[in-house]
Amino acid sequence: MNPPSRRARRSRDQVTVAAAMALGVGLVLGGGGWALAARDSGCDGARERLSVSADPAIAPAALAAAARFNAARRAAGQCPSVRVTARGSGEAAGVFRAARGVPDVWIPDSSAWPDLAGRRPAGQAPSIASSPIVFGVSATMASRYRRDLERRSWGAFRPGRRTPEFHLRLPDPARTGAGTVSLLALQASAGSGKGALDRFTAVLRTAETIPNGKGVETAFGGGGDEGSAVVAAPEQAFLKHNERVKQQDRDGEPIAVAYPRLGTPYLDFPYVVATSDAKRRRVADGFLKELRSPRTAGDLKRAGLRGPGQSAPRPLAVVRPGAAAGVQETWRKLGQGLNVLALIDPSRGGAPMPGATGTRFDAMVKALSTGFALVPDDSSFGLWTLTGAPGRRPYRPLTPIRELGARTQDGGNQRLILQERLQHVRPIRGEAAGLYPAIRAAYREVDRHYGKDGLNVVLVLTAGGPRSAPGTEIARTVKNLGGAFNARRPVSVIVLGFGAEADPSLRKVAAVTDGGAYKIDKPEMVMRLFLRSDQLRVCDEPRCPE
Repeated sequence: MNPPSRRARRSRDQVTVAAAMALGVGLVLGGGGWALAARDSGCDGARERLSVSADPAIAPAALAAAARFNAARRAAGQCPSVRVTARGSGEAAGVFRAARGVPDVWIPDSSAWPDLAGRRPAGQAPSIASSPIVFGVSATMASRYRRDLERRSWGAFRPGRRTPEFHLRLPDPARTGAGTVSLLALQASAGSGKGALDRFTAVLRTAETIPNGKGVETAFGGGGDEGSAVVAAPEQAFLKHNERVKQQDRDGEPIAVAYPRLGTPYLDFPYVVATSDAKRRRVADGFLKELRSPRTAGDLKRAGLRGPGQSAPRPLAVVRPGAAAGVQETWRKLGQGLNVLALIDPSRGGAPMPGATGTRFDAMVKALSTGFALVPDDSSFGLWTLTGAPGRRPYRPLTPIRELGARTQDGGNQRLILQERLQHVRPIRGEAAGLYPAIRAAYREVDRHYGKDGLNVVLVLTAGGPRSAPGTEIARTVKNLGGAFNARRPVSVIVLGFGAEADPSLRKVAAVTDGGAYKIDKPEMVMRLFLRSDQLRVCDEPRCPE
């Protein structure tokens, strides 16, 4: 055996041992990343390097495959060098969005990520492993309710009078593919058509996330036995937890697993080739074959993963092009607060409210009064009204924008002040001038008090029907608000026409701010909007009152 061959063998042995150690002790990884690179000693051929970013869940198996691949090529006198780095899928997606430091190959945990990052539409990259999203429950709960949970599947988390009321906990959808596909499964279980959004947001309202980097056992308070908690997570996470408990004889308990009978999404670990270099693409093709070899299949099994294409439990196909972006945006918006300035137009408020007792003005006041009582304390509201009196300022601020729970010097709070000031507003017999200047001023006020993590809205309440206003005033308002609107820092105008459609000009004003104008037939429609204020956050067009 010549010296280069001995050096190649020593190099192969060293990297194989290192990969085995990584596979044995590195199966549960946080963010940040770690890497293994084959050494170049003993290699006389042209070097062809390939950088691979792999999700921590599959990185140990990918490292072992890279060690075998590199060693085999060296033995053949070739010098492809595959370097695998473990990096969380959400973090890697940010790298692709920034288009800096992009790896040649990316193996995220789900096809949702390449779709989100704009690299590959969902479902168009080959899968190299899989892990179904399943439900983890305490042993006590499993003995009583596992069959019921499996039968109801993802529909088990809808609020209702059923026993038990399962409480969902899931990985962070902003950071994990498991969290994102879980949201898509919940969305699918809510159905379609009228009421689907209500059912979906009702579930999300009570769902909790597992702290990033923490194990599934933390969702049970560390002991695996916390009432009706149900953790939606990859099967791999529960298998590894239970294996650690068994091997280390810990005080913690194993977590029982329930498999949704009606179907569940899978993590599919797609193999995304990002490089356009022809030589590196050839190396990538060769490495893919190693990842699909029987030896890698054994590594995947030891890591708690399945091979690609396994179909028990029944797959739920929810990862489609664009779906992940939509559901992540919904989740993000649900975490927003509300920052609203309500502007009451009491013009013609004495007109009767169709289908209800009282006037349209009564309906406005009732809707706002009930709404102020329903919205959480951390939501911010202010209140203005048109005055109807001639003068330089056609509106009157009744109370500035403040959090509803904010305390005042007399021991009250913003919620009580709003209720009190609302009672002093009176309807105006004719049409009050100055609505469009008031909307412009209200828009500037919300922009000055912009809530960075909130939904910022000018909420205009009017009796509906046509309004007389100079065309120049309307055009000025449309131009002013259209120029002021910033999609990265949006303030939207939403017009609610009580008893009649809002004037077309008001609809045009709302449209340039990505808002809308809607007819309110019953005061309960607005009450429901406040009660389900999370729907106001997630509607692309706030059709929630319908």
